[in-house]
Amino acid sequence: MSKFGSLIQKAREPENQKTGKPEIKKTRNQENQNGEDEEMVNLGVKVSLRRRRHWAAESKRVGKSMTDVIIHALVEEFGEPEE
Repeated sequence: MSKFGSLIQKAREPENQKTGKPEIKKTRNQENQNGEDEEMVNLGVKVSLRRRRHWAAESKRVGKSMTDVIIHALVEEFGEPEE
């Protein structure tokens, strides 16, 4: 048996298998207006490496996450969704 053979064999046993739906990740302050949690999804944009490095450094310098800044900019530009 290979170096990791027993580990692989154990992982293949049915009681060690994950089943069911994956958990939905929720973060702080991610509730809709009714107080219910909302499913979070990724939003991807392509930017130059130079800009990303600059923005990442600046966000760390001022103590804000880039996610918070992006969400703020989008809400300012387009507002919140209606129910």
